[in-house]
Amino acid sequence: MISQTTIEAIKQRINITELIGDFVKLKKEGANYVGLCPFHDEKSGSFTVSHSKNMFKCFGCGKSGDGINFIMEHNKLGYVDAIKLLATKYNIEIIEVEYEETKRTYTAPAPRLEKISKRFIEWFENRGISNNTLLRFKVTECLEWMPKARKETTTLCFNYYEQDNLVNIKFRAANKDFKLSKDARLIFYNLDAISGLNEAIISEGEIDAMSWHEVEEYAVVSVPNGAGTGNLKLEYLDNCYSYFEGKTKIYISTDNDEAGRRLCEELCRRLGKERCYIIEYPKDCKDANDVLVKHGKETLRKLKQDAKLYPLDGESTIESMKPILYDFYENGYPKGCESGLIDDSGANEGFLTFIPQQLTMVTGINGHGKDEIVNAICVGLAKGSGWKTAICQFEENPEITASKIIEKFVGKAFDFRKDATKRMNKQEFEQGLLFVDEYFKVMNVNEMGTSIDEILEKARQMIFRYGINVLVISPWNCIEHQIPNGMAETNYISLTLSKITRFIKKFNIHCFLIAHPTKMQKNLQTKKYEVPTLQNISGSVHFANKAHNGLSVYRNFDDFTTEVHIQKAKFYWLGRIGMRLFYYDSKVRQYVSQYATTPENKPVMPPPNFKKIDIPPNLEEGHLFIDEDLQEQPF
Repeated sequence: MISQTTIEAIKQRINITELIGDFVKLKKEGANYVGLCPFHDEKSGSFTVSHSKNMFKCFGCGKSGDGINFIMEHNKLGYVDAIKLLATKYNIEIIEVEYEETKRTYTAPAPRLEKISKRFIEWFENRGISNNTLLRFKVTECLEWMPKARKETTTLCFNYYEQDNLVNIKFRAANKDFKLSKDARLIFYNLDAISGLNEAIISEGEIDAMSWHEVEEYAVVSVPNGAGTGNLKLEYLDNCYSYFEGKTKIYISTDNDEAGRRLCEELCRRLGKERCYIIEYPKDCKDANDVLVKHGKETLRKLKQDAKLYPLDGESTIESMKPILYDFYENGYPKGCESGLIDDSGANEGFLTFIPQQLTMVTGINGHGKDEIVNAICVGLAKGSGWKTAICQFEENPEITASKIIEKFVGKAFDFRKDATKRMNKQEFEQGLLFVDEYFKVMNVNEMGTSIDEILEKARQMIFRYGINVLVISPWNCIEHQIPNGMAETNYISLTLSKITRFIKKFNIHCFLIAHPTKMQKNLQTKKYEVPTLQNISGSVHFANKAHNGLSVYRNFDDFTTEVHIQKAKFYWLGRIGMRLFYYDSKVRQYVSQYATTPENKPVMPPPNFKKIDIPPNLEEGHLFIDEDLQEQPF
């Protein structure tokens, strides 16, 4: 099996604009690139490439994904073959390991102890960095094969230590030719300098960290791999979270560009905005070293003194909102992340898309697939957008939840007793294990408190430690509710939903809250249950009022279809009210359509006894929504 280290190395090397540009003629339009889709015939360009997100999307045929997905689709390759092709293209060694060996095992690099030469010392002096600082940071040099130069060349060695043990080395050659040690653990640079202190500065580069040291700010670290593009995983923060526990002030000194601002936002989200201070540079400076060179030590030292606390909750100044408002004006409202679900119309566009800071209520009759739909959405968000999910599931053990997620990822059955011909093989199972380990964290409700406060506290810890983007709570009625004496249930529900909403806004995550409806009655004519609405959720109409989005899941057991009713969508640019129809293959727990394909690009066929039905038209006029007075009004 190909190691996750190899896969991550390939993902980091992919420049999706250049990769797709080898096959598609792209033209820049605003922040994105547009061209004719290579996957279907079209005359107008609906194929869009986002350089900042490292993703592509065709708004004509619905195909989307990252660079690996593009090569799979374009070259008609499976996942493993696509990885091998890209490894060859980028000259990355493929490492194949057994699953047991991929569980966070690291190799410390051999020390490179050659003293730094005079020409490097002079180069640093021109950047305001003294030889004493170089000695303090244990900078060395060596001969090393470098990827951009494609040869062995003289490089600087930024040595990464933890508790005085060498953990990693970043090699830097001319023309910004960088690489980190193979299979080494990612940590912050100069990590020992912040151990046991109440404050710390986080910079974006090693030279920036040294620049702060030059002005006697010694409690400074640097991220190991810059801001980059696409999803910010911050594995180094996962590995070093304990060093930031108990710190009262954390100063963020990232670069003054789009990528640096994104890194700043994610660090503040993970570390807690209430203790993060933002360092702002003069307009003619990109980073801390620029300030040191152009304006001197006193100016750089004063920037820390003038750092601004991250805007408090409830405080939105026009100055803080201005960059986002300009972005809305130039590029439109932010697009949501797609679930990856494609219904039988071949459409993905009409289904809800998802953004942080929203609460999505999900309801449905018992056994109709509420959890299955949410699992499918979260797997799609992980594969398409790199979102990580924390699951608080009361009605099944964590191992069962994990097995269902693996099925969604692989697209084959986990349990051989259902259909041995559709069962995943061991390699697919182990790839699924890696996927779940990377993108999902399952709470064990048998070993933790289960009040809403305790669930949210566990989620907060997972946000800090793992960078969680999604919280799933299922179901509502299993939470240990602590209703104060004399308080009506509906008032308690209102207050608790407000608490959840404040939490997801503060930590910039999305929440799926699954809740059972009251006992539904059968239609006297059809002898079938009616489709539940958000107002049917047991306990309070506030479930409908306070959610941003609302889904109701309804399974037709006679023809293997599942209806997903979008009953509330707060923002029109993220989805519209209506119904989406999916085939549900219970043997592999997949929601498929006649447009779906396997990883080998073969059509996914519905069960042989599937009875095709017409899809009801979307409700494009006369939409209904629920206002605060629970009155249905025309949209």
